[in-house]
Amino acid sequence: MTVECTRDVLKVDQTVGQQLSQVLVEGDVVVPEVKSDIARILDVDGTVIVNSKEVIQDKVMVEGAVLCTVLYVGQGDSQLIESLETEIGFTHYLDVPGAKPNMLSTLKCQVEHIEYEVINSRKLSIKAVVNLHSRVNEVIGLEVIHNFKDMPNIQMLKDKVAVSYSQGQGSSQGIVREALELEEGMPSIQKILKKSASVKVNNRKVMDNRAVIEGDIRIQLVYLCDDPNEPLQHVNYDMPFTHSVDIVGAYQGLECAADVWVQELFVEPREDINGEMRVLNVEAVIAAEARVFETETKELLIDAYCPGLSIQPKKRRIRLTQTVGEVQDQLVIKDSVTFPENVPQAARILYVETKPIITDQHISDGKVVIEGVLVSKVIYQSTDPSYGLASIKEDIPFRHGITVEGARENMECQSQLMVDHTSCTLIAPDEIELRAVLTAEARMFSSLEKEVFLDVEVEELKQGEDAGIYVYFVQPGDSLWSIAKKYNTTIDTILKYNDIAESQVLTPGEKLLIYKKLEVSL
Repeated sequence: MTVECTRDVLKVDQTVGQQLSQVLVEGDVVVPEVKSDIARILDVDGTVIVNSKEVIQDKVMVEGAVLCTVLYVGQGDSQLIESLETEIGFTHYLDVPGAKPNMLSTLKCQVEHIEYEVINSRKLSIKAVVNLHSRVNEVIGLEVIHNFKDMPNIQMLKDKVAVSYSQGQGSSQGIVREALELEEGMPSIQKILKKSASVKVNNRKVMDNRAVIEGDIRIQLVYLCDDPNEPLQHVNYDMPFTHSVDIVGAYQGLECAADVWVQELFVEPREDINGEMRVLNVEAVIAAEARVFETETKELLIDAYCPGLSIQPKKRRIRLTQTVGEVQDQLVIKDSVTFPENVPQAARILYVETKPIITDQHISDGKVVIEGVLVSKVIYQSTDPSYGLASIKEDIPFRHGITVEGARENMECQSQLMVDHTSCTLIAPDEIELRAVLTAEARMFSSLEKEVFLDVEVEELKQGEDAGIYVYFVQPGDSLWSIAKKYNTTIDTILKYNDIAESQVLTPGEKLLIYKKLEVSL
């Protein structure tokens, strides 16, 4: 029997799958002829650079490199500090069943651990463990039934839900340039030893056919100066930027999600007006990905029946992901560190660097709980003049909870941490106190599954079939809707013959009188 329906087009951004994977990146670093031999290593650091990612059948292909920076003391002179920089490339495939070309994808990556082995005075072997987390989404469009025509007794169960779907995605590159000058009192630059950059996104907005991203590029530099007591200097700068990503069809009012990272960083010192090397020409090549999406409140038909008729629906289960909230919090990690017995004692701290690694994140008791380790590296002037500079590394575990209204344990959370400030105080020649101030950003998502009506087949029941009076004892999980549907009657009819209210919660074992008198015709 054909039934006339009103329909609605439902667009849904479905998560096809996500995968957390690790890749071991290995390579050798050879000391160039112009640099001295390695006496001892002070620090080895690594940063992930993503050159490209592509969704292919059932996989996400990632091509990138780990940019490694090595600080070491040269042979023959305990005060000679050298640096090496190299890229170790990798290609990795993340398994995401159901992924297909042209689907939307996001990628988060971070160096979790890096270790090294000195092969000889001219060669170093490096191994880096890189964490990769990819999510693949697909926008599907469904024509769903919203209502029925010419069926006055139809009983419909509807639910209002927030539905988000992508309106487009784009990527682009840009260059941010700025001339930075050393603060007064800092010594002039002899040589740049180490440079790194991270990005903090402060604002995202959507305009016609583009997304505009505003933020800061945090530049961290370690340079060599002519001060024998403090030969290493560490400086931080924040370079503001505004970057656009073209997205055809984007318009004002849409929401926006964006990732920005630094692909290449060039830093060149030059002389100031007094002829001193105190000006830094900085050029950062940034890459950005932006996705614009719309969130609508939809009233979805999730169940229906009609007394006197047999309705056989054709349904489809959809999974909806909704953003519950986005919060920002600050945490302070503080700990005292005692030097190992096999390292020299410290006379002066020269440079400290910290990097947070998230090992777990979950929601508990209304809080987003972030667990991880703060990887801390300290370079210092030893008390032994013949030894010169030395270094220690310490992993400090931490746990931080952010209270979020509406957060529940079955929700998903995505967090990231950024170091705002790090300080190190020398308490004793073999003990230091580390203090790091971090900004934590967390986003919560809830996922729910709904069945929507795509089509129905209707048959008319024989008059009088199943008519009668029934006594029903409420079972766990029952509702007035489920009981009325079970007996092909209406909630109003059940309320009429039982002393209960529609808002009342049913108690298992409670007795209900079900009265059916079938008088239905099309």
